[in-house]
Amino acid sequence: MNVLIIEDDSSIQMLLKLSLEVEGFQPTVAGTIAAGLEELAANPIDLILLDLMLPDQSGFELLKTLQQAYKEIPVIVLTAKNEMNDKILGFQLGADDYLTKPFETRELVMRIRAVMRRMKADSLQQTDILQVGVIEMDKNERTLKVAGKLIKTTSKEFDLLWLLSKNPKKVFTREHILDQVWGFEYYGQTRSVDMMVNRLREKMKPYDHVLATVHGTGYKLEV
Repeated sequence: MNVLIIEDDSSIQMLLKLSLEVEGFQPTVAGTIAAGLEELAANPIDLILLDLMLPDQSGFELLKTLQQAYKEIPVIVLTAKNEMNDKILGFQLGADDYLTKPFETRELVMRIRAVMRRMKADSLQQTDILQVGVIEMDKNERTLKVAGKLIKTTSKEFDLLWLLSKNPKKVFTREHILDQVWGFEYYGQTRSVDMMVNRLREKMKPYDHVLATVHGTGYKLEV
């Protein structure tokens, strides 16, 4: 499996590269966002390890670019920034996991494998097109239409709505949504789910009412 490490600290680069090689991965190192984008354009990449504090640009900006051009590639953020707002923003911009430095390389390897298992399970889903009420979703194309109108979404917004649309009228707690959409047990605040639902509702107007709040519990798709 080809892993692209976008990290400017040479000692961390070497540690990650050697650790991943021992585990059977094929790591490539880039010290800047520009170099990382060159690698993405030239070589097949299965997963990205991304530092947020890079010399040429913020990793947050790269996450936005990846959502537009490489949204099929999962991203694990590696950073010294441990503020909750930074974590929430990273997930909202499409990160699949988040590790705060310093971390154990064994934990990183476990998280990489967990992310790839989820990606493989996703690819084996038999139902790739859903139509529920006014909502039509194509998982292969990652497109959403509401009453025939194409709506642009982030990767996580799409995944959240896909989860609810596959299970219409089923109530999901915020914790369950975090676990299913972000893919691991998330110990932070659940407000990121509320923020994402609010953004989806704004995009889906005048059909935003189908994303129903179940007070004191979570959300469901009402059709």
